[in-house]
Amino acid sequence: MEYRGSVRPFVHFNAKHDAELLHKAMKGIGTDEDAILMVLTSRSNDQRQEIKAAYKKAYGKDLVSALKSELGGLLENLIAALMTPPVLYDATLLHKALKGAGTDDQVLIEILASRTGEEIKEIIKVYKKEFGGKLEKDISSDTGGSYGRLLVILLQVERGPAGKTFLS
Repeated sequence: MEYRGSVRPFVHFNAKHDAELLHKAMKGIGTDEDAILMVLTSRSNDQRQEIKAAYKKAYGKDLVSALKSELGGLLENLIAALMTPPVLYDATLLHKALKGAGTDDQVLIEILASRTGEEIKEIIKVYKKEFGGKLEKDISSDTGGSYGRLLVILLQVERGPAGKTFLS
């Protein structure tokens, strides 16, 4: 399996134990932010999703909501991002980059030019499910000229591993 970034799956992973650690870090007066950071930044995203499920099962609460209620500011934003599956995070960033005044071209380029073909296909599906629109249409209506056409091509081109493109 190929990994992006430097976080690898934690070797001695136990989702139930990690959920307990997070619960203890948020229990009572004050929040042990260091404990939260220690657990969540040393687990892969797949493992964080398992922790989220284990927390829900053990405590009947959504872990992300619990974390948000305990944290604030940039740390809250960071933890919420860490707890989001990568494909949903990318789709959300693309949506934010296209909606409202202006376009965040850096986000569009970073995501569309660096993801594999399979990742792009998943992003397109999640974008439609979460935001009710077609990513290609939203990109076309928000950008123009050669730049807009290039972004649409990045959505459509077949890619191999690590984002390498195959042109016919």
